[in-house]
Formats: sequence, C-alpha cells, structure tokens
Amino acid sequence: MARGRRSGRHRHRRRVGAPAAGGDPVSLNLDKSTWKRVRLGEVIRRSRRQVDPVSSGVDRYVAGGHVDSQGVTIERWGQVGDGQMGSTFRYVFQPGQVLFVSARPYLRKVGVPDFSGVVADKTYVLDAIPENGLLQEFLPFLLSSEAFVEYGTAEATGSMNPRLLWGPMQRYEFDLPPLDEQKRLADLLWAVERHRQALVARSEALGTVPARLLDEVLASVGRLRPLSGLVAAIVDCAHKTAPTGEGGSARVIGTRDIRNGKILVESARPVSEATFLAWTERAVPQPGDLIFAREAPVGEVGIVSEGQRLCLGQRTVLIRPRDASDSFLLWVVLRSSGVQSVITSKAAGSTVPHLNVGDIRNLEVPWPEDEIASGRVRDLALCGQAASDAAAYEIACIDSHMRALSATIFGG
Repeated sequence: MARGRRSGRHRHRRRVGAPAAGGDPVSLNLDKSTWKRVRLGEVIRRSRRQVDPVSSGVDRYVAGGHVDSQGVTIERWGQVGDGQMGSTFRYVFQPGQVLFVSARPYLRKVGVPDFSGVVADKTYVLDAIPENGLLQEFLPFLLSSEAFVEYGTAEATGSMNPRLLWGPMQRYEFDLPPLDEQKRLADLLWAVERHRQALVARSEALGTVPARLLDEVLASVGRLRPLSGLVAAIVDCAHKTAPTGEGGSARVIGTRDIRNGKILVESARPVSEATFLAWTERAVPQPGDLIFAREAPVGEVGIVSEGQRLCLGQRTVLIRPRDASDSFLLWVVLRSSGVQSVITSKAAGSTVPHLNVGDIRNLEVPWPEDEIASGRVRDLALCGQAASDAAAYEIACIDSHMRALSATIFGG
C-alpha cells in the first residue's frame, strides 16, 4: 500500500502540540493508538458533475491561480465570460466542497469556497464520507498537510506540469482519528484559519488609507510623463512557454506569480539552466528591476530582490529603472490607484484585457518634479508599507503555528 510519511510503526500518546500565537504551548493530548489506518479513497468521493457554465447561468469559475498556497479558504474567482476561462471549466462545485488542484501538488493548493461555480478537469471537487469515518471540515487540513503534499509530489506524473492523478491520490494511506477527535481538531484548525482571515482583512484595510492619501499627493506634486522617458529599458517576454525544469535554481515568473505588489518566487515554476539562459537573452532581471503583468491580471507589478534568478514568463514585461534608487518610487507610482485605473481603461477594449508593449511605453504616470516631492511620496508609501509589513509578520506567525499544528496531527 502507498503510505503517507510516518516515524515508524509505533503509535503513542503525543501531548505537546505547537506554540500558540501568544507563545504558550498547546497540548493536543493526542492518543493515536485509537486512530485507524485508511486509504484516502475509502473516505472521500469525487464529484464529476458537469454543466455548460454559460447556458446554465453559472457566474463564477475557480482556476489554479485563484487558490492560494496558504490557508484553506478560496477568496478569489473569475467571472464566466471574461475571456480567460478555458473550455474544460465544466465541473460544478457547491459551497463547502473541497477543491484540490492536482497540478503541481507541491504548491499546496487546497481550498473551500463559500460560493458555487465551476472548475477545470485538473481540479478535483471532493466530499468526505462521514459514514466511512471522515468529516468534511477535517478534509482540507488533511490535504494541505506536509505528509500528503510530500506523497502527492512524489506520485505526480508529467515533466512539464506534474499532476497527481486520481488513482494514486486514492491510494494515499494515513491514520484517521475517531470522529469526535476529528471534530475537536477541526474546530481548532478552523479557529486558527478564521484568525488568519481576520488578519488578512485587517491588512487590506490598513492599506486603503495610505493609498488614498498617496493618490492625493501624487496628483498635487506629480507631472504626467510617459513611462518610457523615466526608465532605462522596457523589455518584452519571449512569447513562448518555458519548460519546467524540476530541481532548477531559477524560476520563471508568470502573471499569476505577481500578486499584491510582490513577486511570488516560492510558487513560481523552476526552470533548467539552459532554459534560464535562453529566456534571458534579451535581458537578465537584476535586483531593482520591476516585472509587470500585461495580462491576466493586467497591471500587477513587483520588484526583483537580491539573490533571485528569474526569467520572464509569457505576458510579462521587464522594466529597468535608470537608477536603482528609483525602483521603489516607480513601484509605488505604478501601483497607485490612479495609474491602475488608466491601465484598466486602456486594457478594457479587447476580448482578453491586456496591454501591449507600446501601451506600456506610452503609459503616462505622475512623476514627482523634485527631490522634496519624491521624498513626500516615498515617506507616505513607506508608512503604508510598514503597516502592511507588520500585518504580514502576524500572518506569517499564524502560518507557522498552523504548520506546527498540522505536523503534530498528521506527521506520525
């Protein structure tokens, strides 16, 4: 039988759990001698119900990029008819069902929506079978555990986009707590998850006031200038898909790897050294450069950091400031709501909202006239960034706490 990760066959009572957010230890008081060894396929079922989303009046779809690697709730979706939904998005899901993205299982993309919609064939729609011993509210944490992710990654097939097929997934073996203990553990895990959601919401709220003030300052001290006149270079991508190279140290940054002003290197696909060299013939991204998404979603932008070996994925553009000291200011200006509104307006005329390189070169942005004005913009942006960073630190602590709890429960 295929097995999840274990620390030997001996079962024992495990008292010490993970440190709580406030630093106090959590005693889970687990008696794993009462847990039953099962295969995943014995306790879950996969829904394969399909519809035509357009004729059936379905409003939303969930793609892999809408499912975050942290947390087990789904907060984002696409609108059916937005031009970006593929033909395989026909599998219906309902609120409370668990969505598991089978492609690249190491990304840990598992989530529970509170809305209905459709997914593509590579996302499994799952229900627990309580009469066979598994609670629905326990399932998402099982599928996001390190033990299952390790198993799924090892069993995934395919070189370009490795995928955990349904057959091997059903063969995953693990120790299942009794229903009453599952309920206790699920209540604890969901309490941590809800706290995380509250922190994320607070972080977003903290960012709105500085953003509004920033727009006002930019409007008062900035003069509209074409982007091409403010930077050293604007370099387009290779217009072809970089092959995945498992184990490579470089990463290819696609549009979905840029979120909320950050480049998500951890979730980006690895590429081989040969691919990295071929995809950086036009320009090698340097620290301080910006990578800009010109489609899906248009307008996201992040700064390349020290030590990152990156190449451009499809529908991205490299923006190189004239001076490294301008990177942060340029990032702030491009992310301002005024510039984002212009970007959205320019991109809206096509079936799939996008900008071409010419649009980006000619994009007029408010640029501070002198060092005093630049300093005001930077200071205000840094205040907002400090609030955002503080919230991000709290969220990271919660994520660490959740990983420790998960390891205690699912790690053997």
